[in-house]
Amino acid sequence: MTRRCLALCFAGLALGAFEPLEKPTGRITAGAYEDRFSDATGRWKGQFLTAEWFRDDHGPWSASMARSQRPEGSGTTFMIAKEHGFSDTTWISGGVSKGSGADFLPTLRLDLDGNLGLQGPWGLGLGAAWSRFSDGISTTLLQAGPSWTGEVWSASLRAQALSYGSGGGSDAGAIADLRWGASSLRRWHSVKLAWGRGIIDSLQPGGGFTAAAGGTSTGTGSGRGRGKGSSRPGLEGTSSTAAPLELLASTAAHLPLTRQLALKAEAGWGRREGQFVVFSGSLQAAFTF
Repeated sequence: MTRRCLALCFAGLALGAFEPLEKPTGRITAGAYEDRFSDATGRWKGQFLTAEWFRDDHGPWSASMARSQRPEGSGTTFMIAKEHGFSDTTWISGGVSKGSGADFLPTLRLDLDGNLGLQGPWGLGLGAAWSRFSDGISTTLLQAGPSWTGEVWSASLRAQALSYGSGGGSDAGAIADLRWGASSLRRWHSVKLAWGRGIIDSLQPGGGFTAAAGGTSTGTGSGRGRGKGSSRPGLEGTSSTAAPLELLASTAAHLPLTRQLALKAEAGWGRREGQFVVFSGSLQAAFTF
């Protein structure tokens, strides 16, 4: 899947664009993702369905359901989210989700993401996510950094801190994002680079139920844990044990095929030093009405 998604991302650069509906009522998106790890982690995959309702011009309400499958089990995540734009450079989005059926899914997750316009195209991006798991362990993720929003191009750089609960230590990293295309309904392309520790736990490149279910860019802070191969964070490793360095690169493209039908493809590569390499791919089809 990863190669096909990457080919579609690059092919989209040569395709023309269709104008979407000016004032849509809603949007239905269905898709699938796959993460392939080079070590014993094996393969993660899933399917998802998202419904959006454009009640006003400020931003949609959305409801999502995502099915996640891993070698250690499978489960389902349900999420409700809302986006609200105050201006071209100031917006906020938040979501509440609940997972069931698998220990690696949070029983409760709260997401908040936004951008505060400062002067001209410049702004301050902020994000936070809190997740609680069935055994009482919780994780907290915080992001902050500058952003730049132009008429077509936009970019952001965020510092990230991921805490694994009481006694579980914390990781830090940075995320850079470059995007062409101002509207989420029209054609757009993006490139993301991330490095540090705890990156792959929080930002699965195209996979992971957060990206699939339409969560905010803060991610979940769940996954393999602090470089120890754990299916839940904080079970191994302490603040005195440095987690391995990680690098993540991904690209995504949103390609309108008609005024109502669009495809979104995402492909990514990640590496945790001395442990594994992961290739990810996600393909979605969206129908706007």
